[in-house]
Amino acid sequence: MKFVALAFSCLLLLAMPASANDTRTFDAMVLLAKRGDAEAQYHVGMMHNNGIGTQQDRSQAFEWFQKSAAGNDPLGAYKLGCYYDGQGAGIVATDADQALKYKLVSARAGYARAQHDVALMYDRQGNSEEALKWWKTAADQGLPEALFSLSRAYSAGKGTPRDLSLSYAYFKLSKVAPARNVKEMASMLSKPELEKAEKLVAEWKPQPTALTLKAFSGFRAAEEHLKVAKNQVF
Repeated sequence: MKFVALAFSCLLLLAMPASANDTRTFDAMVLLAKRGDAEAQYHVGMMHNNGIGTQQDRSQAFEWFQKSAAGNDPLGAYKLGCYYDGQGAGIVATDADQALKYKLVSARAGYARAQHDVALMYDRQGNSEEALKWWKTAADQGLPEALFSLSRAYSAGKGTPRDLSLSYAYFKLSKVAPARNVKEMASMLSKPELEKAEKLVAEWKPQPTALTLKAFSGFRAAEEHLKVAKNQVF
């Protein structure tokens, strides 16, 4: 029993610094954001959005995303687009035009998830060619959702001639379906088509941009930004 109590106490001690560090990171990031640092404004927005280092407050998050986007930070623009795309229910009215406007800023800067979202928006508008372009760009970075969407586009011939070989290759690369579904798709191809597809799969390598890697690193990116800012000051 004593061992259990001691172990629990140790777990509490291990947990406390992490929370304290989150709060210190938040406080330091707010100071940087108030000086007009657009990336810091994005991180403050995300910390409000997710309740990291501070209470969750999506109204505050939205305001910081607005400032970040105005300062030309592509991730701030993406999150602002997300709020206009329905994530900000109760805070800001859904606005498809504003959502596309801000997500396009991030997509053009190289963020894979923004590229995928933009593709979905164009697809809903019936602009299959533009949707395919952005799905291809996001898929090249290895985003599973984009690889799957690209597979469906080639299967249906949306925005491109129908190509079951490419559809199979991107479906397999997406890794979003059971192996039996992959085998089922393979059985629909001729031997030359399957060989072409498997060659593409074997040679394919994701090429995520620095922006995508930063976005996916989450809180670590915030901590790294603070280190860089501190070194620049000193």
